[in-house]
Amino acid sequence: MTTKPQSTNEELARAQAEAAAIGCDFMLLSSLHNVTYVSGFEVPVPVGAGAETAYGVSVALCAVRDEGSWLVVSAANASAARAQSRLGAPAVFGTFDSFNPLDSRLQFIEQSRTALIQAGLQRATVTLGVESRTMPYALVELLAREFPNARLVNVEDAIQRARLIKTAREIGLLRHAAQIGDIGHQALAELVKQAGRTEFEMWADLTSRMFSAVGHDIPVSGELVTGPRTTTVNYPGGPRNRVTAVGDAALMDISQRIDGYWSDVTNTHVIGREPNDHERKYARASQAAFDAATENLRPGRLASQAWAAANDAYHKHGLEMPHYMGHQIGVVVNELPRIVPYDHSEIHAGMVFSLEPGSYEGPGGTFGARSEKMVLVTATGPEVLSNFEWGIT
Repeated sequence: MTTKPQSTNEELARAQAEAAAIGCDFMLLSSLHNVTYVSGFEVPVPVGAGAETAYGVSVALCAVRDEGSWLVVSAANASAARAQSRLGAPAVFGTFDSFNPLDSRLQFIEQSRTALIQAGLQRATVTLGVESRTMPYALVELLAREFPNARLVNVEDAIQRARLIKTAREIGLLRHAAQIGDIGHQALAELVKQAGRTEFEMWADLTSRMFSAVGHDIPVSGELVTGPRTTTVNYPGGPRNRVTAVGDAALMDISQRIDGYWSDVTNTHVIGREPNDHERKYARASQAAFDAATENLRPGRLASQAWAAANDAYHKHGLEMPHYMGHQIGVVVNELPRIVPYDHSEIHAGMVFSLEPGSYEGPGGTFGARSEKMVLVTATGPEVLSNFEWGIT
């Protein structure tokens, strides 16, 4: 088990600094996003046989004041972890064997115990930062039983602070994620030229183009809704087995995870014809709100100021804001700060946001629009990372 991370792991260094600031000697991370953040290993979204046959989650144990680190993963994830991890070679616990009995729980606990012993937690009184939201109870029991000198504190807020401003490596990964989002929306722009396809068919076509661009399948979430379902927000609302007709609205809000980092982008079209003035009213209101919020993503401004600017844009179009204006994005698709009236977080260069103002006619109406692109905050102002064109201008 390798205990010395690569010196170029800036994300780990930031997490260590924030954990040290709250008095931690070690941190034991168990969430998909934070293990991905400190290790560089894209912890898979837990679904399917791999998740069911492994007793434990991927866990990263990291010293805060020196370079010791340990990564514990299931056998199903071992190959990817060895290729991607910047914490060194992982310790592997078994999952399931078709021909011989295997105790995945016991192996998970044993590998975790070994890491904790190698870190010296049996010998010294230490403060151990853990994630209360995702910490497996099996590890809570292990710590209480065999490492009673470890004082547990919640490290989640500290790691969130570490993730607020993206490193150069993260910005590069988010740029790439935005480019794949562009491919999905460029495909949608082609597909809406003609009616008669189902939402299922459209979704399959555009996601296959994104898979081809990446070179393999990737986790995708979000929605593709058409017709009357665009008039209200019921996320996620599709795709469904609905055949599109000329004049339908088509709204797609799509998020995909690539190398551990997410994109989140939305566009709205009218299928099979040019939009009319009524439809342009809603689309342009959401686009104006996007532009206003984007202009306020500057160092020293507040998230709430970006919200207020977007809100003013709505009022100029005679409409009310229906929901929040957006969020930061990274190893989590919806990160803090969020663009809401009560979040007064300061904006800093290196933050990356997905701004997603929407404008909807409501029940009984015929149209709704949402306009979302990814935006990088730089020292000189905002840079829009998404390059697809709005579907309605």
